[in-house]
Parts: sequence; C-alpha cells; structure tokens
Amino acid sequence: MRKEYLLVLDVGTETVKALILRKKEILGLGKEYYERFGVFDGRDFQKDIIKKAILGAVDKAQGQAEIKVKPVLLGLPADVLKIRVTFQKFRRENSKKIIGAKEKKEIHQKILTGAKKDIARIFCQDSGILAQDLEFLNLEILEVKIDGYQVPGISGYDGENLEFRILASFTPKYYLENFRKIINNLGFKIVKIVHPAQNLSSVVGRERPTGIFLDIGGKITQIFLMKNGKLEKIEEIKNGGKDFSEALSQTLGVSERRARILKERYSRGLISKESKSRLKEIFSGPLQDWFGNLKVKLITMKGLISSNIFIFGGGSLLPEIEDILSEGGYQVKFIRFFNNPQNTTLLLLSYYAQKENF
Repeated sequence: MRKEYLLVLDVGTETVKALILRKKEILGLGKEYYERFGVFDGRDFQKDIIKKAILGAVDKAQGQAEIKVKPVLLGLPADVLKIRVTFQKFRRENSKKIIGAKEKKEIHQKILTGAKKDIARIFCQDSGILAQDLEFLNLEILEVKIDGYQVPGISGYDGENLEFRILASFTPKYYLENFRKIINNLGFKIVKIVHPAQNLSSVVGRERPTGIFLDIGGKITQIFLMKNGKLEKIEEIKNGGKDFSEALSQTLGVSERRARILKERYSRGLISKESKSRLKEIFSGPLQDWFGNLKVKLITMKGLISSNIFIFGGGSLLPEIEDILSEGGYQVKFIRFFNNPQNTTLLLLSYYAQKENF
C-alpha cells in the first residue's frame, strides 16, 4: 500500500541526508554532518552522534515540508550495509522437462542459498566476521540464462544449464540491530532498508551505458561496474572525502569541522589563489592514495573495464578527483540530484520508493 508521505533517510559515513516524499513530489530536503563535539557520554558516544545528525537532517526536511513523517525508507553507511553481485549455476537432470512452479521454487531456493554462502565466505575472509553474524536484507535475481540464452524467467522453459546473476545486500547483525534501535527510539518506523545501488539503473535511464560508477563517500568509495545498463561487479576501497579533510586537519592544525568547511569552500572555488595552491599541495597525498587503490581494484575487473566513469557522492566535488581521472584516460561524467552529486544517494533511494509504490 502506498504511503501518502515517506521519509527517505540516507545515513552515510560522514553525513545524514533526509528527504520527504509525497508520491513523486519532493516536499523537504535536509542534511547534517556528524559533529564530534558536545557529546559527553563515552559509552554511547557513537550512537549519540548518529542520533543528533539524524534529528538535525530530519528537522530541516520537515521544516521545509511543514509536516512530520514517521515511515522511513532507510539507507545505511557503506561500512555497514554491503552489496555484491554473484553468479550461480544450476544443472538440471531432466533437461527435456518444462520447468513448472514447483521446480522453479526449488531451483530458486538452491541458487539463493548458494549465493548467500558464496558471498558470506568471501566477506568473512576479508572482514573476519562469521557467516552466522550476517543478515541478508535483499536477494534479487537480475538475469537468467538457459543454455547460454537469456530468458525473462525459468518458468515454461526446458534446458539443462541455468545461470543466474544475483544482487545481494547484507550487513553484520550487530550493526543492523543498533541502527534499528536508534531509528525506533527516535520515534520513526522503518518501512524497508535499501542499498542505493539496488536502483542504480534508474539513474542511467534508457541509455543502458557500460561504465564504472563511483560513489565517493566520506570513508569509502564504492565501485559499481555496469555493462549495458546491468550491474556486473561491485567493489570498494577504504578511501573517501574524509581522507582529504583529515589531511587538512593534521597539516594545518585545525579542527575536523574547520577542515571540512575549508575543503568545501575550496571545492566551490571560494578561497584565494594562494590558499588554493596550498590546499592543492596538501591534497596531493590522499589523492594519490585514493587513485592508486582505485587502480588496483580496477585491475581485478580486467576485461570488464570501460573508459566511461560516472561519479557522485560528496568526495566527487573535489576538482582533483575529476582531474586525476581525466588524466588517467577516463571520460568523467557527474550524476547530480538537486544539482549536487552529494545528494545522488537520496535520488537512488527515492527512485526505489517510487518503483516499489511505497
């Protein structure tokens, strides 16, 4: 059932953004950074910071909309909510038999179970988190092939070798429970938890591009490889816009908040020529780290790489990011929402809300 009003809440690694929707109409938009001063309860330090930022963003959005909204479509930080693409194969013993409803259900159960096991195994090797401590929030079959031919679904077909491309979102249960408690304690009601990339194809529309999509967040850059408008592979590096703020803070001896404001003014071209030269010098270190780690990840995608790069997220506002990608031979394009790449995750979440008729 469609809800008349919906609060779309994007909790990132550095900011919280809130959007109030009524059907396809945007009524209010708010943003709040995590501020680490003024909170004294050490035990609940992180929770207090997150709560304060959520309330700040929501208050701004509700102030514009002049209405309070309880249902929430929730996006979580990239270091908490993960998303991956995996491929599964299934061989049928009776290849001449037409696939009916019962067999379809059995095949889907097996390949989705296999997808969860494969994703959990790889993630656990990298993170040390046990498979039983993960919760899968979404498993979606993106593409099906039977004996090499793409089909809309397996029902009504015969054939022997089935291939599935599956998109899965998951998170450690501990972090998920913490966020659920935070949202519920603030008086909101979670309708669904969604990863923005679940609807990345909606942004590109009918173009069906082949390219690399970079969501350059505060702490993490997510890498989405799309081929003919379809997600093929997802990776990430632990570098983002916050690295540049920290470089400023450490080099200039200023607070984290002051460094962030200075970085934003620099991105908008609002500082003097002398200051710009100094900041550009400071940014050279984290920029090379970011690009170096990105290239390492892209090498693992050999055979799938395109020269087209679509960038969004707060970190993409730094001119150095576009410059170094262009110098590396990539054709750079921005994805913007309200004329700002930083708001693109809200766009993706709001598209999902409209598609699912929330």
